[in-house]
Parts: sequence; structure tokens; C-alpha cells
Amino acid sequence: NPETDPDVEALPRGGFRCRLCQVSAANRPSLVEHLRGKKHRRLRSLRAERRAQEQRSLFVSGFARGTSGTELAEYFRAFGEVAAVVMDKEKGAYAIVELRDAAGRERALAEPQHGLAGHRLRVRPREEKVFAYGPPGRGPRREPLGPGRLEQALCQASDVDAQMSQLVGLLELSEDERRVRHLLVTLFQEVFTEFFPGCAVMPFGSSVNGFDTRGCDLDLLLDLEPTKSLQASTRVAPGAGSSSGAEDSILSDIDLAAMPAPEVLELVATVLRRCVPGVRRVRAVPTARRPVVKFCHKQSGLAGDISIDNRLALLNTRFLQLCAEADERVRPLVYAVRLWAKQQGLAGNPSGGGPLVNNYALTLLVLFFLQTRSPPVLPTVARLRDLAGDEDHAVVAGWDCSFPRDVASLEPSTNTESPCECWAGGPEGVPESWHCSHCSLPQARCWLSSS
Repeated sequence: NPETDPDVEALPRGGFRCRLCQVSAANRPSLVEHLRGKKHRRLRSLRAERRAQEQRSLFVSGFARGTSGTELAEYFRAFGEVAAVVMDKEKGAYAIVELRDAAGRERALAEPQHGLAGHRLRVRPREEKVFAYGPPGRGPRREPLGPGRLEQALCQASDVDAQMSQLVGLLELSEDERRVRHLLVTLFQEVFTEFFPGCAVMPFGSSVNGFDTRGCDLDLLLDLEPTKSLQASTRVAPGAGSSSGAEDSILSDIDLAAMPAPEVLELVATVLRRCVPGVRRVRAVPTARRPVVKFCHKQSGLAGDISIDNRLALLNTRFLQLCAEADERVRPLVYAVRLWAKQQGLAGNPSGGGPLVNNYALTLLVLFFLQTRSPPVLPTVARLRDLAGDEDHAVVAGWDCSFPRDVASLEPSTNTESPCECWAGGPEGVPESWHCSHCSLPQARCWLSSS
């Protein structure tokens, strides 16, 4: 049954989308034809082959600088026939060793300790990655969308509501751009796990909060708390070290919990420089308001930040995701207000910081506005706190971040205004001098005088 195929996603109005091939089908016959086609069958075969390779491959590090693939192949031949060795071309810090069969890999993993030329090897299963198809000749970049092209595209829409909806598609990240970011997060997770067992790399901010724009930075949180717990448990029970992996990492000589934050940042920066392919311009910024490690990815041109203690931003991102998913009018209004503010000279600081309103502040103003409609389009923060389940309660640095994680927990809005009607009602309820003497209070859905 094509509809039950895990690669198939049902779309509104009877359409379908093949996640594997990134292709849409208007109806069931078109879907069946696509699934029987050469492209789909070829990609399924390629995916199966890649998965089989992953299941018989090893991620190896810890060897001496300058070690060749031939030397590694010779060593691992003791566990089974070696099909290929792929070295990290940029840094030479790790290698992927593929054996002919999965049994050889299991024999290597069962070996309690590996050593080559006086160096202890760290040997782990190769991480199984999500298979992502990128059409040949199509990079993640799109042509710049200037005012002329934007106006021309919007003029083809039938009405203002359609224009606002189309604006989202013109300004948001493309599927290719999302795929590149996902692959980068997967790569970072694989490398950092090698050095910080149990850690988690989680994207937050504009890339994933539901209000993304082309060219936005990739903000990442490197959660080292599980690694610290692993270290602590290893010290309490020394015999657990070999099974946990803590003694096999760089942490064998470092107490991460006692390490000053600037030194942790420098350690993260060192791993980025030496072990992540394609990463350049790496620098730790410990004196920033929120200390980060900055980097740039050469192939995609993406700039990004890695922070190690920013759980509040992660929860804030999830809150924005919830708002974006809660009502279909939210995203069109946010994108439209951002564009309007930029054209009016109220927003758009070219270098990030500056005197103008940033996108995050504009987004919060739109959300507040939708909370103050009558009836409201979005629930207030206080109402979200009431709707939160026991598993949703969270307090970070004194801030109550409790809200439902599942949009299905929210009550549907009884407001029937279109995005255009919401836009037209914008000035209502907003103090004439809000910019100099008032601030919004989203918890209570009201304006608060600062005087």
C-alpha cells in the first residue's frame, strides 16, 4: 500500500510527498508511478547500501598524526577483511574503517583495548546517519531576493492574504538549506561524542524556531551535563570506565565539572579546529554576554555559534516553535511585519547589533499582538503555564519556562480574522507612544507603563 510506505508523507487535498526523493505527487496514481520509477528504486538501493556500509564500519581515532590508511587497514585485518579506510582529509584526526562483513566489526568492538604504534585507539561503531538525497548540481544557496524580484513575485498573488503566505515561502530556508544544517548538526554530534561521551548537540534560534530566514546563523547548544555526570559516575565506580567510554576520551585527563568556563570554550574550539572537516575561522569568545565559540563552514558558507550553557535559549526556541505551529496566521504575520519594519527603516541591523529593532523583538511584538486580539489568536504565557503537563514544567535560572511541548494541547482559537484583517487591526490596543514609554507584558496580555 503506497500510503503506508515510510517514505511517503500525505499532503492536504489528496497529495503526497516522497521524503526520500524530495518529490511531490498530486494524487495516488502519480505516487504509485513515482514509487515504481527508476529514480526512487535507485535511491532506495543506494540508501540500503549506505546503511549496510554503516553497519560494518568503525569510527577510529586516537592514532598518531601521520598514520596512513594502509597502517590502519593492516591493524584491523586481524578482525576481518578490510574493504576500505577513509581518512579525515583535513585534520587527519579520525578514520572510517569499513570491513567486509558486520561480524568483523563486532569482533573489533568486542576487543577491550586497541593500540597502534604506542597510541591507544578509540574504536566505536560508526554513527548511522539519516540518508539525505541532494539532487546533483543543486547547492544550498539561492539567488538573492532583491526588492524588484520580491515585488514581482508578490504581485502575482491573488490577494493580500495570498501575498503574506507567499512571502513566507520566499524568505524562509529552502529544503536544501535545511538539509545542509541538519547534516552539519549530525557531523558535529558525531565528532563531539567522540571527545565528550554522552554530550548532545542541539540547534536553537532562528534556524529552527519556525521563523527562519535565508542566511541566518546556525546556533548550537553543546550540552555537556551528561558528560559531566558520566565522569562523576566513572570516578565513583572506577570499574565502569571501560564500558562508559569516559576513559577512552580526552576527558581521561580532565575534570570537566571543575574546569573554568573559558577553558571549556577553548577546549571546544580546539576540537572544532582539529577534527571537524570544513570548519574554519574558529575562535572562542569568552567575554561575550553569552560566551560562545564562533565558526564558519567553508563549503556551505554558514556562520554559527556554539554555546555550552544556554538552556534558556533552547526553551525559548521551543516556545517560538509552539507559537508558529499553534495557528497558521502566525508565520505570515511575523514575516510581513519584519519586511515592513525593514522597509520603514525600523529594523535590520546589518552587523547584528545596533540601534534598530531586531527580528527576535519584532517576532515577540507580533506574538503579543496576537495574544491581545479579541478573541485572542494565541494564548497568553500565563495560560500556557496552566496548560503545561507535569512533564512540561521547567525553571531555568529563576525563569518559569513551563508550557506545553505538544501543540495539540492548546485550545483552538475562536478568532476568525484572516491574516490581512489582523494586519489591518494592528494599531488597535497599541499605545501611541509604546516605543518610548510602554513595554508589553505577554504573561498578562497587557501594556505596562515604564513611568
